[in-house]
Amino acid sequence: MKRNLLSTLIVITNILLTAFLASCGESYAPITLVSADGKTHITNNDTIYIDAFTEGQDFYIKGGNGKYILENQNKDIVSYEYNGEKLSLTPVKIGNGIMRITDYEKNESRFVITVKNQARIFHVNNISTEVIGGALTQDETKMIEEDITNSAIMKAGGSIEFTYTVEELNGGNVSIYPQKGASAVTGIFSQKESYDPENGNKILTFDITLAGNNKIELDLIDKTENNYTYKVLRHNVTETYQSQYPRLEKATIEYILEDSTEN
Repeated sequence: MKRNLLSTLIVITNILLTAFLASCGESYAPITLVSADGKTHITNNDTIYIDAFTEGQDFYIKGGNGKYILENQNKDIVSYEYNGEKLSLTPVKIGNGIMRITDYEKNESRFVITVKNQARIFHVNNISTEVIGGALTQDETKMIEEDITNSAIMKAGGSIEFTYTVEELNGGNVSIYPQKGASAVTGIFSQKESYDPENGNKILTFDITLAGNNKIELDLIDKTENNYTYKVLRHNVTETYQSQYPRLEKATIEYILEDSTEN
């Protein structure tokens, strides 16, 4: 008799527990966002960065009880579509917005959405120079190399940031930090694309105009050494020194880069 009573109590307890969990849905789980490729997880109060002039980003809503209420507090910054499964965020203009997602069990998450211009950020790991001129003396070559290094627009530890402000993504603002911790030298740039006739590799050329109408042309290229590929900004400074050293054939400085662009 006692055994039957115990069995009955266990069954009733299990039924009540199951009913309780069913009524709670997934309320134990916070509401989160997962990128369409599954690689990025966004949690409460996280920031979602969206590049302007793109179609935006797609996410899947996870957690809560599965029945969501979406509130876009800044329709002038970002718009959205939700089909019950996928949330699509589309940029409207530069700025910050808030998206709140709640469910019927009072679970809530808040996501900051920042629409920004696309940028490419490079840190300078090292610099190297190349001076070519068969008739140059060793002293002349050394003097040119030292002058190029001393006049470099960036030292090791410096950085350069290209921020695109046009839909075609071929121009915008540039900020050059000559060395770590230094104030930025700012200007504008335009960008064009070509290909190296020797190896077919793509070259991005940045025509930069800094304060005082100081103009610089930099070529962004990929270099490969020992099966390792890295990016380099190459600055041809031949004309700067050729009047002083007529036997100079070519002079360049290369900024060896680390690509720090946020994906």
